[in-house]
Amino acid sequence: MAQIRHIAISSDDTEKLARFYQEVFGFRQSRPTPEGLKTIYLTDGHVELTILENTNQQNSNGLHHFGIQTDDLEDTVRRIEKLQPGKPIVRPEANAPGQAWLSDASGNHIYLSVNGTLDYQPVEKYSQRKKK
Repeated sequence: MAQIRHIAISSDDTEKLARFYQEVFGFRQSRPTPEGLKTIYLTDGHVELTILENTNQQNSNGLHHFGIQTDDLEDTVRRIEKLQPGKPIVRPEANAPGQAWLSDASGNHIYLSVNGTLDYQPVEKYSQRKKK
């Protein structure tokens, strides 16, 4: 069965938005912020919330995309193509095998992956870290 593994939100103030999710809902940092970026990774212990820097307003603030991990990418893509014939599916096979980018029927962006994002399996292994 496919699982939602992460949700990404664009924000022009990543620290303020992260503080909201940490203080209101008790989310914890799931992994370090990459050097030179303002992206913040949080988790509730099950799903990762990625807060993406949007200081240049390249996107509207709010939902950027969500990631779904699937056991069988080819079968999932076939089902998507059956429901949404002609709708583009981007498969960056050269540098990212087992991944695809697509949109649902309402236009929400979905990152589809066999391996999830980066090397976390499952997110819970990061959820027990002490707050910084």
